[in-house]
Amino acid sequence: MKQQSYAEAISRLTDIVETIEHDSPDVDRLMQLTDEAVQLIAYCRETLKVTDKRIEELLAQLNQEEQQ
Repeated sequence: MKQQSYAEAISRLTDIVETIEHDSPDVDRLMQLTDEAVQLIAYCRETLKVTDKRIEELLAQLNQEEQQ
């Protein structure tokens, strides 16, 4: 999977859902779309996890600075 932003991944997921809902793809295409969606979801989850951890670190750092 090429490097992309979180917003691009979400946009692509939206496109995939719309394709599945409106185009009634055949089984082979459905399998491809589902595989791509699973990869995108994993990427988004990991991005959110990393972002959450970084925010927690920054807030902890800010709290330490305020206490000094």
